[in-house]
Amino acid sequence: MPAGPPIFADDPALTEVAAYWTRRREDGDGRQRLMPNRAGIDPLHLSPAIWPNLILSEPVGDSTTWRYRLVGSAHVERYTYDFTGMTTAEVMQGSYRDYMEQIYTTCRRDALPVYSESVFRWDAQGFAMTRRLMLPLSLSRVDQADMVLSVQVWPTAMPAQPRSISDLSRSGGFKDGIFMALDRESFRPLNETA
Repeated sequence: MPAGPPIFADDPALTEVAAYWTRRREDGDGRQRLMPNRAGIDPLHLSPAIWPNLILSEPVGDSTTWRYRLVGSAHVERYTYDFTGMTTAEVMQGSYRDYMEQIYTTCRRDALPVYSESVFRWDAQGFAMTRRLMLPLSLSRVDQADMVLSVQVWPTAMPAQPRSISDLSRSGGFKDGIFMALDRESFRPLNETA
């Protein structure tokens, strides 16, 4: 198991959601499941300050496309509209869509937490960085991820007016991104050496 604090230990929102997800993994006998069941997750158990940063999504059939079931108000404000009920194919395109669908698919396929960081070019002068923690949830089978709960934060100020996620992905606004699967106990990257 990777040692040390979680990779996102400096961020209170990501840390709180990770701790909540971990608590919800416990079954009635005190054992840890691979992931919580969606029925056991209630965003109201989190601090109200975190609610705007949450996203709940699910895959669309056997495709790489994902549907947004819950989109917090911070996303609505930042990206100028509420994309609840819409799919990644309807909301974004290009390399940003590929990047996001790859993160979702990795989280679901491996049933592991995934941490990501990416940079957007909002206008000619400014860039903004974002961080995400994506956590798998099951519906019926305890060993199969069926949904993803995400918390996303923006540690850098947005240098310009809000722009739609569709516009950002279409106009080359996505600059760069990384992501990594995490150990579900320590929230450290799996490829770390002790």
